[in-house]
Amino acid sequence: MSLELNRRALDLGIVTADAPAMLAFYCDTLGLTLVAEVPIPGGVVKKLQCGDSYIKMLVLEEPPKNALHRGGYAGATGYRYCALSVRNLDAVVAACRAAGYRVVVDVRELRPGVKVALVEDPDGNTLEFMQEN
Repeated sequence: MSLELNRRALDLGIVTADAPAMLAFYCDTLGLTLVAEVPIPGGVVKKLQCGDSYIKMLVLEEPPKNALHRGGYAGATGYRYCALSVRNLDAVVAACRAAGYRVVVDVRELRPGVKVALVEDPDGNTLEFMQEN
């Protein structure tokens, strides 16, 4: 058996208790587009276009009682970070830094021809931005 995918993309779901801050980061700083708001029982899903994928931001009427386990991409087991391949790594990191977001790992060469940086969103989720030359 193998997956028979309908789309060549993987969507990411994020639960947040601070939608305005998260939308400012993903839309205003990173330039993603809010393409839909889907009401669900107990909240709304805000769909942000990210290439062929979506970041699905779940905003609940009652925020979860359990906060995200902090500690960065290596702080615990499970899904820990989102990796995005970009063509303008230096500009992305500069925009994040200028907007006051935490740059966990500044732009550096990961291996010949590949640069990487790690940035945290307002909820402490780690985003890995990678650029291949």
